[in-house]
Amino acid sequence: MSPFVLLILLWLPSADAFAAGGFGGGGKKKAVKSKKKNKSVKKQSTTNLFTPERRLEHIKYKVDAADFSPLSKLILKRLDDGQIALDIDPNGIVVIDNFLGNDLITSMRSEALSLMSKMVPSQSTRWDEETQSVIPYEKKGVLSMQIEGGTAGYAASPRLVEYIVSLTNNLSRKLNQVLPDAYHLATEEQTNKLAVCLGDGSYYDKHIDNLGGSSDAGDQRKLTALIYLQPPNSHNGQATYPNEKVEDDPRGGYFRAYDVPEVGDVTCIAPRGDRLVVFWSDSLVHDVSPSFAPNKDDIRFALTTWLVADKKTGEIKGTDAEVSARHFESQNSIGKG
Repeated sequence: MSPFVLLILLWLPSADAFAAGGFGGGGKKKAVKSKKKNKSVKKQSTTNLFTPERRLEHIKYKVDAADFSPLSKLILKRLDDGQIALDIDPNGIVVIDNFLGNDLITSMRSEALSLMSKMVPSQSTRWDEETQSVIPYEKKGVLSMQIEGGTAGYAASPRLVEYIVSLTNNLSRKLNQVLPDAYHLATEEQTNKLAVCLGDGSYYDKHIDNLGGSSDAGDQRKLTALIYLQPPNSHNGQATYPNEKVEDDPRGGYFRAYDVPEVGDVTCIAPRGDRLVVFWSDSLVHDVSPSFAPNKDDIRFALTTWLVADKKTGEIKGTDAEVSARHFESQNSIGKG
C-alpha cells in the first residue's frame, strides 16, 4: 500500500477493542473518563505500561505535558498584494527529548527491528503539476514501510500502532485549540512511515515533505511528527539542541532544518533516541546528513506520522517562490519526503 494512503483512526481505549483489530473496533464508551480517574492514570503513566490502556494514556499525558508553542508562533508576512499580515511561522519546529521514556521507546525499537524483513527500498515523492499526480523517486540506502492497523498489523507491532493512534488523536486536538482554522488538523486521519537508514552513507536529499498540488487529489499532509527509535542513550555526553552539529558524531544521520531560526541559518538535530521532532509538512526545507552504523545499535530508525489538514477548514500551502529560489534550482527539483 502506498505510504500516502490515509488511515482512518478510531480512538481505542479498551483492551478488547485492540484485540478486535487495533485501528478498528469498538470501545468508544470508555473514551471519556472522570477527571479523578484521569489524574490517577497520569500518576501511574510512567510506571505501569503493561496494557494498551496504560500506554495510550501515557502517550496522551506526554502530549498534554509537552510544549508545542513554536508551532503557533506568529510572524509578519508580506502578501502577494504587498500588504503585511500576521501568519503562523512556516519554519516553526518543536524538539522534545525523552518524550516517551526508556521502556516504551526500547519496546518500539524492538518492534521496528522485527519488521525489517518486511521493509522495501524507500521511495519518496514529489507533486507534478503537469500530470496532477505524485511522482516517486528512490532514496539510497533507506528501507521503509507503512505501519498498518487491523488484526495483523496490530499483532505485528502493537506499540507502534498504539503510538500512532494516540499521537494523532491527542496532538491534533491540542493544536486545534490554539491554531487558526487554516491550520486545523484532522483528528482521526494520518499517514505514516517507518524508515531505517542502513548506515552505508544513506541520506535524504533536501526537500519539503508536501509541495501541495492544485487538485483535490493533492497531498493533504499538514504536520510532520517524527520520533527516533535509537537506544535512549545514543548521544549521551554530546551537545544538546539547539547547539548540535553534524561534526559532533561520525555516525551522522542528523536532521538539518534550513532557515531555522532565521533565513540563511541551518539548525542541526541529532537522531537521539526518544526524541520527537514536529514541523509543518508544507513549508520546512530539510534534509538528513549521511548516516553510518558501525554496529547494529547505530542503525537509524525514524517513525514519521503525518497529520493531515482538516477537510473543512485546513489548507495546504504552495511552496513560497523565495524559498524555492533560495534552496532549489527549479520548482521541479524540489523533493518531497
